[in-house]
Amino acid sequence: MAELLEPIILGDGIPLRNRICMGSMTRNRCMDDNKPVEATIKHYTDRARDGTGLIVAEGTFICAHGAEWPNAPVMYNQEHADAWARVTSAVHEVGGKILFQPWHAGRIQNDNMPMLKQSGYPVYAPSKIPAKGGKFRTLEGNPGHTHNLTEIDDPKAIVEQFRRSVTLAKRAGFDGIELLSQGGYLLHNFLCSHSNTRTDQYGGSVENRCRFPLEVLDAIIEVWGPRAVGIKICPSDDYNDTTISYEELTDTYTYYIKELMRRDLAFINLSRRGCDVGRETDSYFRSQPRPEGKELPPKYEPLAQFGSFIKYPGSRTMLMVNHEYTVEEAADSVRKEKIDLVTFARPFIYNPVSG
Repeated sequence: MAELLEPIILGDGIPLRNRICMGSMTRNRCMDDNKPVEATIKHYTDRARDGTGLIVAEGTFICAHGAEWPNAPVMYNQEHADAWARVTSAVHEVGGKILFQPWHAGRIQNDNMPMLKQSGYPVYAPSKIPAKGGKFRTLEGNPGHTHNLTEIDDPKAIVEQFRRSVTLAKRAGFDGIELLSQGGYLLHNFLCSHSNTRTDQYGGSVENRCRFPLEVLDAIIEVWGPRAVGIKICPSDDYNDTTISYEELTDTYTYYIKELMRRDLAFINLSRRGCDVGRETDSYFRSQPRPEGKELPPKYEPLAQFGSFIKYPGSRTMLMVNHEYTVEEAADSVRKEKIDLVTFARPFIYNPVSG
């Protein structure tokens, strides 16, 4: 455990009191027109006070959305930034550090959700291929993900939405950015061949499918610089209709991670969701058998396949890991110099004891 409590510097100058990170978790508490409220401030401040080294704030939508989280935050105008500034200021007052996670849900939406329906904003995706599954409990009949998709005509317009959102996050006083590139959301939609069947420069080859996520990342770097930016990826993901073959996984993420490393990022957060972690886990996140043709090798672990791409002598990009790590497993990985940081999430749902 002592290994996890060592202070460390993230990027070029973000001092963390320890190697333990609180992962992003949608809390549905942004009740003031999807802006943080006093409960939000208390939630993050309590966990920053003498606690986690780094907080990644809940995923925050860069535009009007139709995802299944009615009170999730948005960040696309100055009022949103002003509200978040109260959160970041309170976190900083107790010695914490907090990152902003920009989020576009892509095809994992329903166009009848109130915010999206009211705004008239479409459900954008790289291709008109609906995602399997979904259950929108706040809509009559509990429908799944929408079939009413709009193929993105100009991806650069969405890149500019990301740029504006992270610019507002900088004004709001966040310490940096974690870009979400997993979970079946927009960036991930472009990466997967079954959700991206475009025939232009954004589809087809691995290089083309990675183009949009990398353009988004480059726009963020232009605002923040690379050393305050990280990215969250999950090669083995099986969430929100994201399962791909081992061959595609290897080809896509070998190229993608090498491109990420060319950008001198502060960190890469490597998730192992979709893997058998070798013990009983929460039933919600327990991976189901993968479809025929998309099986993983026995005891597959993304860290074993890709860790050396990120953490090696001379690398300035830290390796963060997440998904069902125990304290003992994480501490052992730090001790063996396999990782630099570890993310825990659900343990932080518990309310800290005061006094």
